[in-house]
Amino acid sequence: MIINNIRQGKPLPVYGDGKYTRDWLWVKDHAAAIDVIFHNGRNGETYNIGGNNEWKNIDLVEKLCEIMDDLLGKPAGTSRQLITFVKDRPGHDRRYAIDASKLKTELGWEPSIRAEAGFRETAQWYLDNENWLQHVLSGAYQEYYKEQYQ
Repeated sequence: MIINNIRQGKPLPVYGDGKYTRDWLWVKDHAAAIDVIFHNGRNGETYNIGGNNEWKNIDLVEKLCEIMDDLLGKPAGTSRQLITFVKDRPGHDRRYAIDASKLKTELGWEPSIRAEAGFRETAQWYLDNENWLQHVLSGAYQEYYKEQYQ
């Protein structure tokens, strides 16, 4: 949503003070971890997949603003002006943390890409795949599911 809203010049909603912390993992690293677990994990074991990459929400949004300003050729700081703090939702956890050490020690897996590079590649993917994004935003995919699964 943040990348798309930056593209369209829409507000970037950030809950509360934006200091909620999450562990971020690049999607291709997540898929690679699943593959390693599937092929090398022990039957019956549980492996947490994490990026060892905690960011406060506001820091991530600001980083995406910086990346998108660069990719879209906008003056630095343009997209930050879209940040809008919104009322927090009840019971919002301040931090989600993942201990993925078992995955690293037992199976040797760890993320392959630094956070900033993954954020940039993700942002570029959305810019390169605008037709896919518009299809998702239109809700047209829901018709496919109705046809296939009703």
